[in-house]
Amino acid sequence: MSQTTIAAPTAEPSLFARSMRRYAEEKVIPRNEELDGHPQNFELIAELLRGAGRLGLYATIIPEEYGGAGEPDSVALHEGIEEFTYGNAGLAMSTMPMYLFARAVTLYGTDEQKARWLPGLAEGEMIASWGVSEPHAGSDVANIATKAERTESGWRINGRKMFITNAIIADGILLLARTGGAGIRDTMTTFLIPMDTPGIGVSRTLDKMGLRSSPTCEVVFDDVTVSDDAVLGEVGQGWRIGMEVLDYERIAASAFAAGVTSRALDITTAYTADRDAFGGKLNRIGAVQQMLADIAADLLVSRLLYRHISALVDSGRPAIVSGSAGKLLGARNASHATDLAVQILGGYGYVRDYEVERLYRDARLLAIGGGTSQIQQKIIAEQLFREPGWNRVAGLS
Repeated sequence: MSQTTIAAPTAEPSLFARSMRRYAEEKVIPRNEELDGHPQNFELIAELLRGAGRLGLYATIIPEEYGGAGEPDSVALHEGIEEFTYGNAGLAMSTMPMYLFARAVTLYGTDEQKARWLPGLAEGEMIASWGVSEPHAGSDVANIATKAERTESGWRINGRKMFITNAIIADGILLLARTGGAGIRDTMTTFLIPMDTPGIGVSRTLDKMGLRSSPTCEVVFDDVTVSDDAVLGEVGQGWRIGMEVLDYERIAASAFAAGVTSRALDITTAYTADRDAFGGKLNRIGAVQQMLADIAADLLVSRLLYRHISALVDSGRPAIVSGSAGKLLGARNASHATDLAVQILGGYGYVRDYEVERLYRDARLLAIGGGTSQIQQKIIAEQLFREPGWNRVAGLS
């Protein structure tokens, strides 16, 4: 009887994705133990983030005239994020403010603002931060209290921001502040502010459970004075800009999940192929095979999700439900896959020798940051009534 020949897959990652994987394997993974420490090595973190930028990660969504790749390519961006996450999820998380900053300026910035901020991001020379969350306003963006008040020469800003990624190493911050009364519409404005502006202070960096290579800070604004040139878009347009940026942020969850899960799968398959147990290799035990299969399934779902949602965004089609579903499932898949990886390695999975305990800690934030899983469920449920035919087109490209 002749044997069946199984052809090798012909598809492969893009050249850009492969360059990001090489960068992760050569420059990032060898430093992971140091990157997971606290106090953090801010100089190392900043250099690795700039290196990702020099490879063109942020340029994927910046116009060509400002040093970018041209038309926004969210698929390429999130392919790069997956590969960077494979190396270190914390570093990958710190890329988010950069491309959210770039997207906001590209969509709403004046020519002068684009010329000032975008080239540095495209070339990997600038690090950005995104200031929304506050000590008493996380997922509830409408409850922010940081105020920007009119002055004769511009604006005076006072308030505190919490859980602000990159603030300690950032060159500029995209800040959402209240410029009107209560409520959400026409009462908030977005500002582009250099971090060395007098009155801005990073009061502390947080010692986190996971994603420890991503600096997370509390930032104080004490009579920070800026001119009208710092306003992004129009006064009172901050809610709209904020939602545009946050919607884009949600795509990344499934790309992060894919990167974490891909790394977990490589570690667990290698470990089980080498480990002897019960008279054979660990990967021949049915229960272990089932867990490996589930990790592989989680990877496939997460990767397909971010590619699909990115394609929707780039084509200008509605992606509210799909984006929130991608974040919901991405967080769920990443936690599930890393939990299984720890289980497969047993005692070794609970110590740092095989890295999966860090992946487990890193994955946990995906259900919290950028809007909790419960917020995503609320958005999906409410939007279904606004898009009654969504189920007919869900997942179609």
